[in-house]
Amino acid sequence: MIKKLRIEFIAVMMGVLFAVFAILFVVLNVFMQTGSRSQTEQLLQYVAQQDGLAFPFHGTGNGNRNEAPRGLSPDLNPQMMRAGRFFYVKSDAQGNIIEINSEMMFDFTESDALSLAKDALNRYQTNGVIDNYQYLVSPKAYGNIIVFAERSIEERILSRLVTISSWVALGTFAALFVFSLLLSKWVVKPIADAFDKQRRFISDAGHELKTPLTILNANADVLANEVGQNGRIENIKLQSERMNHLIQSLLTLAKADEGNAQVVFNEFDLSKTILNTALEFECRAFEEGKRYETAIDEHISYTGDQRQIRQLASILTDNALKYSNENGQVKISLFILDEAKRGLCNVKAENGKRVFSVYNTGEGIAEKERPKVFERFYRSDDSRARESGGYGLGLSIAKAIADAHKARIAVDGKAGEWVRFTVVM
Repeated sequence: MIKKLRIEFIAVMMGVLFAVFAILFVVLNVFMQTGSRSQTEQLLQYVAQQDGLAFPFHGTGNGNRNEAPRGLSPDLNPQMMRAGRFFYVKSDAQGNIIEINSEMMFDFTESDALSLAKDALNRYQTNGVIDNYQYLVSPKAYGNIIVFAERSIEERILSRLVTISSWVALGTFAALFVFSLLLSKWVVKPIADAFDKQRRFISDAGHELKTPLTILNANADVLANEVGQNGRIENIKLQSERMNHLIQSLLTLAKADEGNAQVVFNEFDLSKTILNTALEFECRAFEEGKRYETAIDEHISYTGDQRQIRQLASILTDNALKYSNENGQVKISLFILDEAKRGLCNVKAENGKRVFSVYNTGEGIAEKERPKVFERFYRSDDSRARESGGYGLGLSIAKAIADAHKARIAVDGKAGEWVRFTVVM
């Protein structure tokens, strides 16, 4: 339980951190990408306003070579402008090219400029991106001027920024993961201490109560021999047996919580184990007038603790007989899952799994109560549970045994008609 709590704490903490990192990462990179393209857009607009006659490297047009031209962001200095790679193409109203200027481009021909300009005009958009070139189409009296700016350097810088920020985020995330491991241990320590004290109390109290119960039963037997049959003495013995059963159940759960349950894994014949357990309840089912059926495939082997698996089968079968309706039906099944028998299994599982199920007719379990049936001391019908002598621990023990064997136990049914417990091993 404590281990699961730590895992959940770490999962929640890392999930929140991942979400924060992801948002920051996306916002930062989108902001940088948008800002870079916005700066290039301003440069394109400036060249278009100058009608391409004064490139930025020729001067700013305001007499001061150290000031940004009017209309441009103060962040854009002339040095940045002169470092840009621009070219422009002019076309008349019919789309015929009348001028190409690519003097700021190197290893670039007029045919390349002409091809990009025609592509931009055919898109019927005032701005956009073609390959690594951001362009702007600006209308003029003579037609259009199409200004291009090469963005390969900017894209490489942005790509490097993304790579660096990714590694930084990954390293920070890893460091925070280690920190969360240490923090989770500190956070759950008070809970672990309280849980450990609770388990120790249950274990110690259970052992301490066993001695007076044994003495009480022995004295009741002696008293019965002396005075003969007596209702009060029988009631003492009955309640002592119930208390002893409760203590044994609590000790079983305490051992499971502590991880000290003695689980001995050996290969055994699962079919015979389930069948022999089912036969132990046959006489009881007959006396109670219930239809008792078994559908157990032969020669199914399993590696686990045979004693605990027998206890698991006994708990589920006893539970089915207790809560089945008068003249109802109880059916014990065991098979290896395949496509033909998939409809008999209510738990998602792969073919080849061993499936043990116990079905009974009766009041069933409401769907909203099914997640709670494996909780300790939970009883959907308190009055009926008292009549049957139950404490609400049987299914908790069955769940603990299933967990110890890495098996899954589930419940399905129809309220007011039937219920079925299924164990997939």
